[in-house]
Amino acid sequence: MDAPSFGFIKCNIDGAFDNTSGANGAGYVMRDLSRKDTFCASLVFEVHSAEEVEARAIWAVLKKALEQQFTHIIFESDAKSLIDQFSAGKFEGNSRTDAIFKDIQFFSSKLVTCIFSFQPRTCNSVAHELALWDKKNNSTMYWFVPPVWILPTVEEDH
Repeated sequence: MDAPSFGFIKCNIDGAFDNTSGANGAGYVMRDLSRKDTFCASLVFEVHSAEEVEARAIWAVLKKALEQQFTHIIFESDAKSLIDQFSAGKFEGNSRTDAIFKDIQFFSSKLVTCIFSFQPRTCNSVAHELALWDKKNNSTMYWFVPPVWILPTVEEDH
């Protein structure tokens, strides 16, 4: 994983969804130029698809980025169809995702630079582990310092 450019925050996102049970989780980790973990979270949503989990995770990160007054952010996700849509400026979803997509469009327009980049899951190992943990534990959590149980994955990710 490359460090973000000066002034940028890079956010790796991943979602996990079980089609049978509906169990889901999303994880994200924000990093600055020094590759220092700025913030990470695991989130649970009321969703009906893997795409919806990923979209809601992007929405949550954008909301957090605006709260933190970040101005330049790079999103990395393995949800290729979403990343392709958002990169092309297409923010129209289905009946379940349209409002979230419109919020993503609005929030991203408030940033100086917002880049959506497809990356394979291997580049999002911390976010993936957070998503899997959350899918299993069904508990939304936020950390300014990564939890102890994920530190080995954080170290490998650098």
